[in-house]
Amino acid sequence: MFTTLEKLGKDQGFFHGHNMSVDSVKHKLDFQGIPIHVDRPKGFVMKGTSKTGPWERQYKFDYGFIPKTDGGDGDGLDVFIGPNKMAKNAFWAIQHRDDGSFDEYKVFLGFNSRKEATDAYCDHIPKRMLKGLVTLRVEMMKSLLGISPGGFKKTAGLSVISFMDESEKIGPV
Repeated sequence: MFTTLEKLGKDQGFFHGHNMSVDSVKHKLDFQGIPIHVDRPKGFVMKGTSKTGPWERQYKFDYGFIPKTDGGDGDGLDVFIGPNKMAKNAFWAIQHRDDGSFDEYKVFLGFNSRKEATDAYCDHIPKRMLKGLVTLRVEMMKSLLGISPGGFKKTAGLSVISFMDESEKIGPV
């Protein structure tokens, strides 16, 4: 057991006084019917090294992935879970590498607005990596995941309009 972050190695995690893998699932949850495996719960501290030097991040929200998906990087689609369990929109961050090429998607569920999702992204990841944010109704996302969307038919028109409006905003945030 490690008691200080300084004793952790590259890409290590620290949670509730214990050294923990950044990749092991700590718990599973359901967000409006979407299964999520949380590997970095709120409060988890991750420490690593990049080209620019050492870095450290403490998660302000539960973070995990949707099993049996691909977020664009060969791993499951990454998800940040905000405080509003009834939020109707899913905010899809388009993340690029420093060279400008596509890196991966990150989804923000449980956030009330585009600003809240953007702020949560910037609290965890350098803003320069965020190249756009697309809003999709949670019911549409469930449909894409093969999960019965429930109230989808009632909100489909608004969802399509929301997606079209937001997709036009792709670009620097």
